[in-house]
Amino acid sequence: MVKSLKFKIVYDNDAKPGFESGWGFSCFVELEDENILFDTGWDGNVLLSNMSRLEIDPENIDKVVLSHAHWDHIGGLNHVLQPHMDVYLPKSFSDHMKEEISSQVSLHEIDAPQKITDKVHTTGEIENSTEEQSLIFETSKGLVVLVGCSHPGVEKILSISSRFGSLYGIIGGLHGFDKYEVLKDLGLIVATHCTKNDKEIKKLYPNSFIDGKVGMVFDLE
Repeated sequence: MVKSLKFKIVYDNDAKPGFESGWGFSCFVELEDENILFDTGWDGNVLLSNMSRLEIDPENIDKVVLSHAHWDHIGGLNHVLQPHMDVYLPKSFSDHMKEEISSQVSLHEIDAPQKITDKVHTTGEIENSTEEQSLIFETSKGLVVLVGCSHPGVEKILSISSRFGSLYGIIGGLHGFDKYEVLKDLGLIVATHCTKNDKEIKKLYPNSFIDGKVGMVFDLE
């Protein structure tokens, strides 16, 4: 397992005092040997401001992973791109966008589940009306799944993720998800951004549910 693993929410609809909110989602993941930025929110200036408050330098981002092509998850990308970065995105992104990104950085088109780096995997592009990928992190407590909006369905995302081991938690937007029973064995549920049924989930799982917002940091070795 990775010895150091921190999830830092840097863009969300809600924010802790001292941070800025904005419609969308982004999470910075600090690994022992490298750093991953998952999604970029919409407003790049808000993203950079929140990253600065959390002492995150864009120069220290090694990989950027985009969950899906909606504006509120990719809008801040041009504010953080650096030549040394690797960008991972679902293969369904438009050819024009892939050309633009690949002209600046190393681009990786994702289709099937695969390893991104040590102890980190992608679900692969999950087909739906909105194709989307999620990230899976191996921790000492089990797998933690990082999601953008969960358009393909939380149950489908967790089912694919479980191929890599036992599930412990989920962080990100859960959209209109209401098949609550699939969350019953999770020790951590951090709902952000587009989650519509957060009150119901919190009522069912008060000991594991957290209302996520910008400025929150989760240390999950």
